[in-house]
Amino acid sequence: MSDLAKQQDKRTLRQEMLQRRRQMPATEAAAASAEICRRLAECLAERLGPLGPTGAVFSYLACGREVDLAALHRQLWQQGRPLAVPRTQGLPPGIMQAVYLQPEEPLSRTERGLAEPGPEAPLCPPEAVAAVLLPGVAFDEQGGRLGQGGGYYDRFLARLAPSVLLIGVAYDWQLLSAVPQAGWDRPVQLVVTDKRLLISGR
Repeated sequence: MSDLAKQQDKRTLRQEMLQRRRQMPATEAAAASAEICRRLAECLAERLGPLGPTGAVFSYLACGREVDLAALHRQLWQQGRPLAVPRTQGLPPGIMQAVYLQPEEPLSRTERGLAEPGPEAPLCPPEAVAAVLLPGVAFDEQGGRLGQGGGYYDRFLARLAPSVLLIGVAYDWQLLSAVPQAGWDRPVQLVVTDKRLLISGR
């Protein structure tokens, strides 16, 4: 399949999955998010090394009906685990950087409607990241991920070491048998849903 055909397949699937996610009842999304946070906490405890400056977890701040990881963030803070999230404000389109997030830190909204820490939040260097929790529109059993289409995570992940643990975060219905992938797409090693922990086949 040509790259052009793959891109078209991605757009079509992305539209279908986003529409389904927008239609999720809030109560269903909240219950699933709570279970995903529980599973992620267990997964990170088992797979990450000791606490320290190079053991940061790069997560995200949910928008709309994305899986909400706020409960996991609170647990990581209680453990003393460094937590970072994306910041795009003031950067070129398609570029994001990791900044440390602290409890009760004031957030601002971007033009895209995303919550982000302000410019005073300290940068988290790529070498400090031990694990990345990736949101997605869909994932597959081989570790393939379909994102929002802006390329932010593709560019960010390219700056991280191959040893960094990549974990896809999704509702179980977002896990498909296959999603279209391009050559530059970096697969995740694990996908955590509200019903299972999937180890990638790649």
